[in-house]
Amino acid sequence: MKVYQALAAALLDHGADVVFGLMGDANMLALCDYEDRGGRFVPTVHEGGAVSMADSWSRMTGRVGIASVTHGPAVSNTVTALIEAVRSRSRVLLLTGDTPPEPTHFQRLDLAATAAMAQAGYEKVHGPASLRRDLDRALRRIVAENRPVLLDVPIGLLREDIGAQPPVVRPTARTVAVPAPEQLDGALGLIAASRRPVLLAGRGAVTSGARAELEALADRLAAPVAVTGLAKDFFRGHPADLGLFGNLSHSLASSVIAEADCVIAFGASLNSVTTVRGDLVRDKKVVQVDDDPGAFGWYTRVDEAVHGDVRAVAAALDAALVDAGHAPGRGRLERVRRSLRAHRLAEEFQDRTGNGTVDVRTAMLRLDELLPDRRVLVSDVGRFVVGVWPYLRVADARHFTSMGGFGSIGLGLAGAIGAAVAHPGELTVAVVGDGGFMMNLAEFTTAVREKLPLLVVVLNDGAYGAEHYKLAHFGVDPARSLTAWPEFVPLAEAMGAHGATVRDLRDLDAVADVARRMDGPFVLDVKLDPDVNVMA
Repeated sequence: MKVYQALAAALLDHGADVVFGLMGDANMLALCDYEDRGGRFVPTVHEGGAVSMADSWSRMTGRVGIASVTHGPAVSNTVTALIEAVRSRSRVLLLTGDTPPEPTHFQRLDLAATAAMAQAGYEKVHGPASLRRDLDRALRRIVAENRPVLLDVPIGLLREDIGAQPPVVRPTARTVAVPAPEQLDGALGLIAASRRPVLLAGRGAVTSGARAELEALADRLAAPVAVTGLAKDFFRGHPADLGLFGNLSHSLASSVIAEADCVIAFGASLNSVTTVRGDLVRDKKVVQVDDDPGAFGWYTRVDEAVHGDVRAVAAALDAALVDAGHAPGRGRLERVRRSLRAHRLAEEFQDRTGNGTVDVRTAMLRLDELLPDRRVLVSDVGRFVVGVWPYLRVADARHFTSMGGFGSIGLGLAGAIGAAVAHPGELTVAVVGDGGFMMNLAEFTTAVREKLPLLVVVLNDGAYGAEHYKLAHFGVDPARSLTAWPEFVPLAEAMGAHGATVRDLRDLDAVADVARRMDGPFVLDVKLDPDVNVMA
């Protein structure tokens, strides 16, 4: 057996049944052997797309996503997507290989330095005899550190004979951290003393599966609940669900948050978007619970930090409050519930649909009604998210992600492809801006080739929207941010897909039928007016 064959076999032994990538000298033999052994290889157009797909696939499944690229420029092409995965604490293995040991090789690249620049881990296969041990170590680090690792399998090793290898050792799951009772005393004191608490859940609460425990704790505290952007819809259906906490809050949520005297955050980083640069937690007591001890106070001050698993800590706090006989009045909570029952998102704004364009908020509310409730949603980033995240929902918070940890537009399409591979039986909806879509348009052909049930909603204002708004704010002609794209539906059709253009809300009505019978990707080109600023 050769090293490349042993690598393919070891991946499958680790349960890695999907690999995203682009073939080249450093990986083509291993990928072909991997397919021959029954693995699924999803070939991509661009190496960065492979990493974004593996990243989103990992977020959707909770498993390690694997991307495989060749050496040199293939690795440099992954850097933006790799940084996104690092910032999002995603479990991704990037397989590549160093060039032949020739100092003048024109594709040479310092792989360790590249990984370090992206703040990813780096490991290397040192020789045929250590292949499985080195792969095991890389995977263990990914799980232990919650960050990507680049594994260098030098091209010079691939065709060497390999001797007997030990069985693979799969990574051990992280131990659930349960704080000692005395470590909860400070947090319990603040929580019990608060009169108007709000319980806030972040992505860490979603991955911990802590909904039931957090709802029980919120009920004990007579507290409304809210979520960060990446925990969108986590409490959907709860009678005291305020929805998004931060700069995307609706007016009722904003007023309840403003009146709160204590914010109890579980698995939430409390970043500048969630806290509006600290304004929403100013003059409030803040309790932060996280399994990452480095998370505390990173963005804003914290009065009490509790290191531990979100689910376990929520249960422990609830039990302690029961023992203490904590029984706050419920009048405020009932008033919030009544107000939420009467609240309608559509009444939060004036619909600006007209003149051949639609209001993104109204369009998303209509899509929310038309699409299957059970869906996967992947968002790119841009000005448009203000008009999307509060209005287009998911039934399961684990089925939403945003490729925005690094703030780079253009990663959402590939991320949605990875999510669609992770959930083949469900509709995946990608929401992207026109600029982000064009930036990685070629990757759409991957969705076509794989026949993925992917609805790509292109919010097309014919401009780089945030820049359009900012130029106007600075007194500069915003027309300089306008672009002249080709029509997207004919482009989709040329690639083998279907699509429709939306200039009026009635154009959306056909989407329900399309979503029911999708046998491949579909592009919805939604025309927006760049001068309608939903951020204002």
